[in-house]
Amino acid sequence: MDSYFLTAKHCGITSNNAASIVVYWNFEKKKCGGRRNGKLNQYTSGAKFLSAYSASDVTLLQLNSVPDPTYEVNFAGWDNSPNAYTISPGVAIHHPRGDEKSISFENDPIELGGGDIWVEDWDLGTTEPGSSGSPLFNGNHRIIGQLWGGGAACRNNLSDYYGRFSTSYEKGGFAKWLDPNNTLGGNYGGVDTYEPSLEDVPYLPSLLH
Repeated sequence: MDSYFLTAKHCGITSNNAASIVVYWNFEKKKCGGRRNGKLNQYTSGAKFLSAYSASDVTLLQLNSVPDPTYEVNFAGWDNSPNAYTISPGVAIHHPRGDEKSISFENDPIELGGGDIWVEDWDLGTTEPGSSGSPLFNGNHRIIGQLWGGGAACRNNLSDYYGRFSTSYEKGGFAKWLDPNNTLGGNYGGVDTYEPSLEDVPYLPSLLH
């Protein structure tokens, strides 16, 4: 299956440098809140630039190879419905300041601000510089946006802003890759997270992040 990777446009990946990127997998601590002990020995090299859209600060790539099955990488689900952001809670999985994988939760309703998805403040955890491009999931465990900016950091309750996936899907022409057989018929919908180790195959391509 194809391996699609979602990130933010301001991270600077273009058609000129996509082939040089290296994506690391399972860079995480053995225990939540434990000491820093993540390893960088699982990775995939190279990608093809597919699409970008400035207004929602999004870039879509296709990795040159599928991650090694021994990495047990999951492919994240997504939802292009304009109201998908209303399904709580909001959950961010990211690498703050390039550290090991972290998770943050927003239990209050997620709102729209200037066309973007707005997280007023995180109820548990936070993002930091370096978290840019990471996905925001809704209560159905589907990607609804990617982080483009905000003031959230440790020891504050400032906001974060995410490019809206429904906008990126439409304006970035994502259907060409994420719904190549027109399964949605040009309508709204999406796909759940896919675990390659399972035998069932998703009816639509999922995303890596």
